[in-house]
Amino acid sequence: MRIKMPDMKLTKWRKQINCILLFMAIAVTLLEVTSYFYLVDSGDLLPKDRGMYIRTRILFPSVFNYGCLLLNRAVQTKETATEVCKNDSMITTVLLLCSVTVWVHYTLVSALSVFVLPVVLSAVFVSKKKMRLICAVSLAAMCICAAHSYLLVVGDPFLVRNIAVPFFLVLVACLLSNIIMAYIQEGKADLLSSYRVQLILDRKVKMDPLTNLYNQHTFFKKLEESVRLAEQQNEGFSMAILDIDNFKAINDTYGHSAGNQVLEGLSDLMGMVFSPKREFVARYGGEEFGIIFKGMTRDQAYERIEQLRRHFSDSRLSYIGVIHVTFSGGVAQYQPGEESSTLFNRADAALYEAKRKGKNQTVTDLAQDGIAVPSGA
Repeated sequence: MRIKMPDMKLTKWRKQINCILLFMAIAVTLLEVTSYFYLVDSGDLLPKDRGMYIRTRILFPSVFNYGCLLLNRAVQTKETATEVCKNDSMITTVLLLCSVTVWVHYTLVSALSVFVLPVVLSAVFVSKKKMRLICAVSLAAMCICAAHSYLLVVGDPFLVRNIAVPFFLVLVACLLSNIIMAYIQEGKADLLSSYRVQLILDRKVKMDPLTNLYNQHTFFKKLEESVRLAEQQNEGFSMAILDIDNFKAINDTYGHSAGNQVLEGLSDLMGMVFSPKREFVARYGGEEFGIIFKGMTRDQAYERIEQLRRHFSDSRLSYIGVIHVTFSGGVAQYQPGEESSTLFNRADAALYEAKRKGKNQTVTDLAQDGIAVPSGA
């Protein structure tokens, strides 16, 4: 199973917060409309003041709030917008909605407490530098709104105290936001560290340490997966088995280090000739390699093996002392309905035929004819 990288994006949380912001804007509008009818019904709102009330308490804040939400949505849905841009847009929208709400409701000074929202959210969605900027801007906006309330609200002996309490709450939120951000950053660091450890362990389980190719266990899992996909998606594939000729003689004559040199050299060459998108290469035995060719016919796979064989034969890697190192290959194409073991055995039989006919050649298996056909040395 492929290990997925932890999702550090905040898309899901931004969507939820944007929904809350929309709910907040709708709630403010409904409350103002309800207040308007209540004041009219009670006689507290005179006919000459109704137009001003509608403009200043309902129309202006509603148009501004929904306009900000629409602009923010445009940024959130824009494919070219970066994560940083989307986060900044959301925090700015929160700050603007809070500012307008408090400005319009200047008689309700406790509303200044809503500036806690952009401060706390900035700890999650922006960098430390921007978080400090948001805290400063929030406090500045609070000061402006508080001055607005102080100048317009007359005769309230508790006005200064009621203004001081929200300021205290926002200052505490600024301090807490630093702790929240540090906690989140530590959590992200631990998550990435765990991911790296999983990648290392996964690589050790799946890879051959000498050649840096996939190992036998991974190869057979991939072969079974290829068979399953071929049945489900009706997409054919082929496979090949390669075996270095006279490998035991190389080890006996020049030592295991020379044998390892051959294995590493052939593996490196495979990495240059084959593409990870089209070919899956593994070392499944001592001097044996398995290759799965995605979406290729037997003949196409044969051409790829021959290309590798020619490159290897022409390179200096194919010479160990006086020995000219070669390899033999067997190729088979998947037949609908057959099991992975059957396909593997056909490729293995083709390899055996290549060895029997003199080595240093590739043999293709013709399952429909029941014979294995050699293809030039």
